[in-house]
Amino acid sequence: MPIYEYYCDACKKTSAFLLLRASEEVEPYCRACRSKTVRRILSRVSVLKSEEQRMESLLDPSKLGDFDENDPRSVERLMRRMGSELGDELGEGFEQEMEEALASDETSHEGDE
Repeated sequence: MPIYEYYCDACKKTSAFLLLRASEEVEPYCRACRSKTVRRILSRVSVLKSEEQRMESLLDPSKLGDFDENDPRSVERLMRRMGSELGDELGEGFEQEMEEALASDETSHEGDE
Protein backbone atom coordinates (compact mmCIF):
# COMPACT_ATOMS: atom_id res chain seq x y z
CA MET A 1 0.00 0.00 0.00
CA PRO A 2 1.78 3.13 -1.15
CA ILE A 3 1.68 6.45 0.64
CA TYR A 4 2.17 9.45 -1.61
CA GLU A 5 3.21 12.83 -0.24
CA TYR A 6 2.52 16.19 -1.83
CA TYR A 7 4.07 19.58 -1.07
CA CYS A 8 1.78 22.61 -1.14
CA ASP A 9 3.22 25.61 -2.97
CA ALA A 10 0.62 27.86 -1.32
CA CYS A 11 1.12 27.13 2.41
CA LYS A 12 4.38 25.08 2.30
CA LYS A 13 2.88 22.08 4.15
CA THR A 14 3.06 18.40 3.23
CA SER A 15 0.00 16.17 2.82
CA ALA A 16 0.07 12.38 2.66
CA PHE A 17 -2.40 10.07 0.90
CA LEU A 18 -2.61 6.32 1.55
CA LEU A 19 -3.70 4.28 -1.46
CA LEU A 20 -5.12 0.85 -0.80
CA ARG A 21 -4.17 -0.33 -4.30
CA ALA A 22 -1.31 0.82 -6.52
CA SER A 23 -3.81 1.18 -9.38
CA GLU A 24 -5.94 3.59 -7.35
CA GLU A 25 -6.00 7.22 -8.50
CA VAL A 26 -5.78 10.20 -6.16
CA GLU A 27 -6.65 13.83 -6.78
CA PRO A 28 -4.08 15.48 -4.52
CA TYR A 29 -4.79 18.64 -2.58
CA CYS A 30 -3.36 20.30 0.50
CA ARG A 31 -5.07 19.02 3.62
CA ALA A 32 -4.10 22.21 5.48
CA CYS A 33 -5.34 24.94 3.10
CA ARG A 34 -7.27 22.85 0.52
CA SER A 35 -5.18 24.24 -2.37
CA LYS A 36 -4.81 22.05 -5.46
CA THR A 37 -1.42 23.65 -6.21
CA VAL A 38 0.57 20.69 -4.90
CA ARG A 39 3.44 18.66 -6.30
CA ARG A 40 4.42 15.11 -5.50
CA ILE A 41 7.61 14.71 -3.47
CA LEU A 42 9.81 11.75 -2.62
CA SER A 43 8.86 10.14 0.66
CA ARG A 44 11.00 8.30 3.17
CA VAL A 45 10.84 4.54 3.08
CA SER A 46 9.52 2.96 6.24
CA VAL A 47 10.25 -0.62 7.25
CA LEU A 48 8.23 -2.15 10.03
CA LYS A 49 10.12 -4.13 12.69
CA SER A 50 8.70 -6.78 14.94
CA GLU A 51 8.65 -6.12 18.69
CA GLU A 52 11.48 -8.64 19.06
CA GLN A 53 13.61 -6.76 16.49
CA ARG A 54 12.97 -3.45 18.27
CA MET A 55 14.01 -4.91 21.63
CA GLU A 56 17.16 -6.45 20.12
CA SER A 57 18.02 -3.09 18.61
CA LEU A 58 17.71 -1.40 22.01
CA LEU A 59 20.02 -3.96 23.62
CA ASP A 60 22.69 -3.69 20.91
CA PRO A 61 25.93 -2.75 22.77
CA SER A 62 27.20 -0.76 19.77
CA LYS A 63 24.34 1.70 20.33
CA LEU A 64 25.33 2.23 23.97
CA GLY A 65 28.92 3.33 23.30
CA ASP A 66 28.22 6.98 24.15
CA PHE A 67 26.05 6.22 27.21
CA ASP A 68 27.26 7.57 30.57
CA GLU A 69 24.90 6.73 33.42
CA ASN A 70 26.30 9.62 35.48
CA ASP A 71 25.50 12.23 32.80
CA PRO A 72 21.84 13.37 32.76
CA ARG A 73 22.16 14.47 29.11
CA SER A 74 23.37 10.99 28.17
CA VAL A 75 20.44 9.42 30.03
CA GLU A 76 18.05 11.81 28.26
CA ARG A 77 19.42 10.82 24.84
CA LEU A 78 19.06 7.12 25.68
CA MET A 79 15.49 7.59 26.93
CA ARG A 80 14.52 9.50 23.77
CA ARG A 81 16.10 6.81 21.59
CA MET A 82 14.21 4.10 23.50
CA GLY A 83 10.92 5.97 23.22
CA SER A 84 11.47 6.50 19.52
CA GLU A 85 12.39 2.86 18.90
CA LEU A 86 9.35 1.61 20.81
CA GLY A 87 7.09 4.15 19.12
CA ASP A 88 5.96 5.44 22.46
CA GLU A 89 5.66 8.89 23.93
CA LEU A 90 7.81 9.51 26.99
CA GLY A 91 4.96 11.08 28.91
CA GLU A 92 3.90 14.61 29.67
CA GLY A 93 6.19 15.01 32.68
CA PHE A 94 9.34 13.70 30.95
CA GLU A 95 10.47 17.06 29.52
CA GLN A 96 10.03 18.83 32.85
CA GLU A 97 11.78 16.07 34.82
CA MET A 98 14.75 16.11 32.43
CA GLU A 99 15.03 19.90 32.62
CA GLU A 100 15.06 19.71 36.42
CA ALA A 101 17.67 16.93 36.39
CA LEU A 102 19.88 18.85 33.96
CA ALA A 103 19.53 22.06 35.99
CA SER A 104 20.43 20.27 39.23
CA ASP A 105 23.41 18.62 37.52
CA GLU A 106 24.68 21.99 36.26
CA THR A 107 24.24 23.50 39.74
CA SER A 108 26.20 20.66 41.35
CA HIS A 109 29.08 21.11 38.86
CA GLU A 110 29.38 24.87 39.44
CA GLY A 111 31.39 24.23 42.57
CA ASP A 112 33.82 22.00 40.65
CA GLU A 113 35.19 24.90 38.61
